[in-house]
Amino acid sequence: MGIPGAVTDCFIREGVYRRLLAVARSLPDSYNLVILDGWRPWRVQQHLFDSLYETLHHQHPDANEAQLVTMTREFVSIASRDPRAPSPHLTGGAVDVTLCDADGLMLNMGTRFDEVSPASHTDYFEQFDDGSAEQIARDRRRLLFNAMARQGFTNLPSEWWHYDFGDQLWASYTGATQALYGPTEFSL
Repeated sequence: MGIPGAVTDCFIREGVYRRLLAVARSLPDSYNLVILDGWRPWRVQQHLFDSLYETLHHQHPDANEAQLVTMTREFVSIASRDPRAPSPHLTGGAVDVTLCDADGLMLNMGTRFDEVSPASHTDYFEQFDDGSAEQIARDRRRLLFNAMARQGFTNLPSEWWHYDFGDQLWASYTGATQALYGPTEFSL
């Protein structure tokens, strides 16, 4: 996507990898797990935050800085290497995932990956009844959520695709006394 500092490979912690294998094995035969993103360099995280901030600033010219930061943080963490509050993707404990069919074709989950809209909230389609067109996306999100939760992952409620294991966000959601993973950098 032309993001400065982006890496072409997907890196995650070994504990996250092993859990993702278990998730993939637990899915019905007609479904496969797709890993979209994992560890990110700090520079990439900063670029993503700044880009969304600027986009939201153009969409909401009357919003003040605090409002823009709040809107941005709903979908992108502030780039932080602080061991007490690192950006989840900087730890290798955060992973963005989706589902595909048996042929490898991405399934419709109701929104695009990384779409900045209320419909990207994990529970957005829970408001629709069985038999509605939205039921398919709701059921796929439920399948993904439950498979990930069974392996100990937590979900960022504003992004159906974002899951954490072992990072600060996971620790906060699970009540763990500390995260397993802090920020990490390595030479590529």
